Amino acid sequence: MIRFILTLLLTAQCLNGQTLGRTVTEDYTASFESRESIWSIPEYDGESIPIALLSIGVSEEVLNQYPELADYRVGLGLTNITLAYMDELWPRFEFVENKDAIKDRMVAQHKASAKGFTANEINIMGKITLARYFLYVEVYDFSISNDETINLKDGVKENLVTRLGMQVKMVDAESGLYYSGSGLGKATTVREMTLLNDENLTEIKFNQSSIGTATKKALETGVAKIVKRMIRRKIFEN
Repeated sequence: MIRFILTLLLTAQCLNGQTLGRTVTEDYTASFESRESIWSIPEYDGESIPIALLSIGVSEEVLNQYPELADYRVGLGLTNITLAYMDELWPRFEFVENKDAIKDRMVAQHKASAKGFTANEINIMGKITLARYFLYVEVYDFSISNDETINLKDGVKENLVTRLGMQVKMVDAESGLYYSGSGLGKATTVREMTLLNDENLTEIKFNQSSIGTATKKALETGVAKIVKRMIRRKIFEN
């Protein structure tokens, strides 16, 4: 009996902390999606360039796979985040419409489309024709992946990684030439459970806050790349 108990104790000690299973998704970021920061852009005190936000879109391919992105709250979140980042670059840019007018137009755009915030044709009239550049934003890639580790000691640890690829495009109203910048944003939701917890059998639900975090990272990268390219082209003095 003593030998049996000792054997059990030794076996339990050996198994303590042993990993029973692990699922890992390969992570890859293309060079054109690599991270950039708007805080790396030098300060500017020159003349502002008037811009008009024409559309914020989610590609049909992405919407077909993740219809949750058609929710108008997601679209308004994209709008608010876009306005916030462009405001951070004032006085380089200024909108020809105020924020409320832009958001009202985006809501009307959503209601006009059964698929949500897709790219729609918009009539350019009134003050909007004063814009020097037209701004387009599109989500071209979206995915959710699970990395899971099962451990005898710690139980189940699950990482849900939300990836969102976004392209920002600024089109010259006169020449039609444009500057574009793409970025990939990632947000991770972590859940830890014991092996005796039945909740580990349920999936992590669609997390709207993780979309917001990924959007901010992707949009910051896209906007920063555009401004740096405009600086190199002498659109701005610095």
